[in-house]
Amino acid sequence: MAFEAFVYGYRNLSNGKMYIGFRKNSDVNDGYIFSSVDEELKKAWGMGNLHRSILFCGDNATAITMERKLLKHADARRNENFYNKSNGGGAGIRDYNTITDEEAKVGIDWINGIDPTPEDPDIFNLVDTNVVDDIWESVKEGKYEVYETSTEEISNYAQNQVRLIMIDQNHVRDIAERMKHDPVEARKNISPIIVCVSKDGTRTIIDGNHTSRAVADAGWPSAPVIFINSSEFLDKQSNIDHFGIIANHNPKIKKPNSSSDCQRAIINLYSRNLKDLDENFQLLVGQKFKTTCEEILYPQWTKSQISANLTRAIERIKTDTATAELNFQTYSKPELDAIIRQIKDNDEEMAVVSVTSGSIYNAGLGAILNKAGEMDVWKGIIVTHHAGIGEYENWADSEIKLKKAMKRVHPDCKIKYVVLNSFKKQTKVKV
Repeated sequence: MAFEAFVYGYRNLSNGKMYIGFRKNSDVNDGYIFSSVDEELKKAWGMGNLHRSILFCGDNATAITMERKLLKHADARRNENFYNKSNGGGAGIRDYNTITDEEAKVGIDWINGIDPTPEDPDIFNLVDTNVVDDIWESVKEGKYEVYETSTEEISNYAQNQVRLIMIDQNHVRDIAERMKHDPVEARKNISPIIVCVSKDGTRTIIDGNHTSRAVADAGWPSAPVIFINSSEFLDKQSNIDHFGIIANHNPKIKKPNSSSDCQRAIINLYSRNLKDLDENFQLLVGQKFKTTCEEILYPQWTKSQISANLTRAIERIKTDTATAELNFQTYSKPELDAIIRQIKDNDEEMAVVSVTSGSIYNAGLGAILNKAGEMDVWKGIIVTHHAGIGEYENWADSEIKLKKAMKRVHPDCKIKYVVLNSFKKQTKVKV
């Protein structure tokens, strides 16, 4: 929808106070904050406590009149719950009575504590890259206040996971050692920890998880922190995730993104946005999702990395879904070792190996023949299991290849295989 201006509202999450403003611009994410010089309001923004809502978009005259309508409705200049010092006005304003309460309903509801919920008709608008890029540029340009924050307080913040492995303890140790060895130099190179403040007041580290652990290990009493309200990310978790990816791609004393982190990013894009809308994984495996991932995640990763990790991510998502909804199970090494012992207790002259079903027709057959030769026996069992839902779905093809390979084995060598149940806990193996 084309428009010339908009009306916005800020709500202070710590005390509920409000501020309503007018902006003559067709871009609601142009980086503008507000014109007020109120020190409490400015401090609230710096601490990430101001949550912004867009209350109206339209032509310039209607927008400035709408601002007046809402401020007059609340009598903001005499209302201790508002930062505004007047009830609005200015050049181009019309009689605010020409706007009905119904037309101003979004703004009036907001004043009464009901935030608007914008609808996005495009389900594949997974990340607003321009919004995220602008926030990252503002961080680099020093437009956000940096607050020296106690290490104890930082330790209470939640942590957002955009990596496959959220915390690398070796990397934490390396940062902490630098902080201990030369604190002055470390201060020059450490990037501020960036914290997102959500609508419910939760503070979550979206960049600097390793740094937050390192400052505690190094015994620093405080560390630099930047606070950003979730409304700047349009209250969209995928935008917050993407910010963390971009920030990791520009490391100082940081651990840069790895190829495996690309897999985590793809999983997050799907689970945060499409999972609840997807039937039988049609969106997940479609070309549109692949193209969208490439558009969002390049150049943080190469196109080939994105493609390879998309395949792994799809397998992981399907397996996780089967685990949760179909009681799909995989087997740990201790469980497999126990099954092998059970078979050998029944027959000490039996060679036994375990292997995943996707590798059974090459690695599995070779392993059992090697084991039989080592034991100088002529019989063996391959215990196979499905490491993921993809191996389960492809088992028919794998079994055909296995049987063809087994026909080439010496006729005196009696080799069998058993397939562990992936949907019901198996306590005893029949051989």
